[in-house]
Amino acid sequence: MNQPTTTAETLKLLLAKGPTTIDPIELTTSDVKTLGRSSTCDIPLDDPDASLSRKHLKISHTKGQWNATDLDSRNGTKLNGSPLPPQHPTPINHGDVLRLGSWVFRVSTKDPSTISADSPPINTLNDTSQSTKLVERVSAEPLANLASHRLAVLLQCADKIHSSQSLNEAAKIALHAMIESTGFSRAVFITPCQTPGQFQAVAFESKNPLDDVASVNFSQSLIESASKGDVVRLAGKGSQTGFGQSIAELDIHSALCIPVMIENAPIGYLYLDARGSENAVKHDASAFGRAVGRLLGLTASNLRSKELEIQQHAMQYDLDAAADAQKLLLPPENGVVAGVSYSMLMRPGRLVAGDLFGVIELPDGRVCAFLGDVSGKGAGAAIMMATTQSYIHAMFEQTSDLGVVMTKLNKHIAERSTGQFVTMWIGILKPDANDNGTQVEFIDAGHGHWMVTQGDADAIRPKFSGSVVIGIDPDIQFTSESFRLNQGQRMVLFSDGIVEQTPPNSDDQYGLPRAGALLRTCATHQEDVARLLAGVLKFAQSDHLRDDTTIASVGFV
Repeated sequence: MNQPTTTAETLKLLLAKGPTTIDPIELTTSDVKTLGRSSTCDIPLDDPDASLSRKHLKISHTKGQWNATDLDSRNGTKLNGSPLPPQHPTPINHGDVLRLGSWVFRVSTKDPSTISADSPPINTLNDTSQSTKLVERVSAEPLANLASHRLAVLLQCADKIHSSQSLNEAAKIALHAMIESTGFSRAVFITPCQTPGQFQAVAFESKNPLDDVASVNFSQSLIESASKGDVVRLAGKGSQTGFGQSIAELDIHSALCIPVMIENAPIGYLYLDARGSENAVKHDASAFGRAVGRLLGLTASNLRSKELEIQQHAMQYDLDAAADAQKLLLPPENGVVAGVSYSMLMRPGRLVAGDLFGVIELPDGRVCAFLGDVSGKGAGAAIMMATTQSYIHAMFEQTSDLGVVMTKLNKHIAERSTGQFVTMWIGILKPDANDNGTQVEFIDAGHGHWMVTQGDADAIRPKFSGSVVIGIDPDIQFTSESFRLNQGQRMVLFSDGIVEQTPPNSDDQYGLPRAGALLRTCATHQEDVARLLAGVLKFAQSDHLRDDTTIASVGFV
């Protein structure tokens, strides 16, 4: 199988199939590019069959590895025929095939700087202007027409290729079968590099022990014709004049080019030739070669699917461990802390959440409640969530000054973050012994997603000034504000997964007004949480929300 091309400075997405023709998409290691139907994408794509999402796929380079990330697209993205897990970067390597909707791209990272010395680049000879009339497409022929000997070899080849552990091994088996059974004298399996007309040899075999891959002269016309997915061969004799050096001067009397396909994209070519007095090629060589090419394509796809499956299993193991660790940081779903009661739920968008929630009893008898949302999704956001939540707990061991806690938290994250930030509402309550309510000291750091119940009226969000999000500017000094929470009122906090949820095929968001009207009908913490979630799910017309979703209702017993 392909090894990660960790030294490749550039990556190209070469169009294999699509509604329209586009130039190769080229990225350097500093680029992050999105593909989708929206004009705001770096690479907007036509979408005549409505198969693309607005932002469908992201290509990026991290820690020496190129990655593809499906952006939670409606119809998904396939890598070598296997679905990509949404919102998780998946390694991509040279020769891989990406399908998004009706678009199919082949990944190319093999520029001259990434080709090993023992496998130098192979150039094709430009004979297209002279040889077009001598290249013919080979029609599919029934395998039953194969001579019994070649049919037996094909069955043996299929068994061996199926057991291969790498594409290199499978290619060697395929070439050996071709040389043994077709009459061709030399065969090579090549994969394309980034430079047009340049290829790399994966495997080579010849009946002549003195031959090496440099002795093969590749006809560009044959390869170009085969790139459309057809098996092609020479239609005339090499002795014909005007055919170009690649055929005439070498007295090549037979040549065959077989594309090896994944998702309708050629990942490489089986190329064979015979010359001069070498044996005549068998009449059913093309049918035999087509079958071997299909076997090799299926094997390549299966090997890459196995690689992706292994990566996904490892990722799933890590995510399971991260989800278990997150649960240790969260309070119980319902509880009472020093007279402050609450109810909460957290539904990760991707197994692990980037949301955080906590209720902490402070040494002076007050209670701190907070809810935040880390930018991004997946494991990276979950790690930031754990860091933020742990830091808040640690800071309240040292001080109960809310402004100091947030100022130091912001500095800690801003100096260590690589572009992530955190929005958060955090407040401190002190229960009144006379049940007259309390002043709530709070800081809203770019969050805004909270409301206070009003009995028989819609819940509202009190007026506030707010602060910047956490993790952008390390020198920001945070100061608190306050509002009064009366007996019987509840604060309902939630992440942006609530207000930004949309129904299918619409940009209409759930928003604060809908949340406020729904909370009017609730009487308890548990009702606030359960009914708000149910309302959003009904609005989304789905049991799965597109983002992490956290809801908490906080008040007094």
